[in-house]
Amino acid sequence: MNIYDTLYMMAAVEDLAPEPTFFKRRYFPTDISMDVFGTSKVLADYKEGNRKAAPFVLPRIAPLPVGRGGFSTFELEPGNISISKPLTIDQLNQRNFGESIMSTATPEQRARRLLMGDLNDLMARISRRLEWLACETMLNNGCVMRHQTDDPEVFQDVPARFYDGDNNPALFTPGAAWEHSKDEHTPGNWYWDIVQMIKMLTRRGRPATDLLVSNDVGNFLMEDPWILGMMDNRRADYGAINPEALTEYVTSLGRFNFGGRRLEIFVNDGTFQDQTGAEEPYLKEGSAVVTAPNCGKGLFGAVTQKEMDNAWHTRAGVYVPNHVSTVVPPVDDTILSSRPLLAPKTMCPWTSAKDVFAA
Repeated sequence: MNIYDTLYMMAAVEDLAPEPTFFKRRYFPTDISMDVFGTSKVLADYKEGNRKAAPFVLPRIAPLPVGRGGFSTFELEPGNISISKPLTIDQLNQRNFGESIMSTATPEQRARRLLMGDLNDLMARISRRLEWLACETMLNNGCVMRHQTDDPEVFQDVPARFYDGDNNPALFTPGAAWEHSKDEHTPGNWYWDIVQMIKMLTRRGRPATDLLVSNDVGNFLMEDPWILGMMDNRRADYGAINPEALTEYVTSLGRFNFGGRRLEIFVNDGTFQDQTGAEEPYLKEGSAVVTAPNCGKGLFGAVTQKEMDNAWHTRAGVYVPNHVSTVVPPVDDTILSSRPLLAPKTMCPWTSAKDVFAA
């Protein structure tokens, strides 16, 4: 069995446990049978929503026909992620991390061990990008995927926008910057604004169960004496603040009552490193999003690549591996590619607010 064969590596990748994600998994699940395409482009269906009520009809006439719920289908270009880990002879001749100091492993044995470790590391990097993509898509009702080259000055921005026109209908703009100690029924009070964000969703017939906030917004809520006072109000049940760590970068603050609707508050304090090594948050500072689980879907297009048989192959999958080897210079490259696009299931299934402290 050739462990570097693409089909073998694809089977191995399926057995690897990808780095846990929260936003991608909760809001953009992927149905392998429906959402992974064998073509370079993906198809996305959007339900347009239907909130029409039945009319009263005179008994002497026939039933009035009503239209079926409409939907639209779009052919979209997914993003392209392709990263690799080169393996050279000097790396094979030295002891690997975790290997015994007295190890007698041969370079050939080390190469086989490194293959799975490299695939696992590449999967983790792609998972972090998918997590950022999930947050970015909900925050902007779309995203701009910057496709880079080995020259940082050369790149191409590929936008994906899930609305028509210039104005984002899912964006809520606070009337004033969020501050503590404001009356809860006036603009600039975070509670008042979140209630308005919920109404934007419910008027479109969308569910509202989750409030996602960036780390600075989460700290702001926890430090507001108003929220503690409302929870001590014995005449009304405003919920409970009971922080619980769900992942290494997502904390649930508990459930809180917003105008009669209980939302679970999730705080994201996770960051990742970009190509330059700079720390970037998954969810931009000053951000808040109101939505519900399974509001979108994770779509993946096929990857076309040249493999060791010197022929082109098109592979369908969430993670598509490849192995390229050259004799001169003697280098092996373990490659992992993915072509993701995270799309909403319905038009505007979220409401977002940006820069809430600078409105």
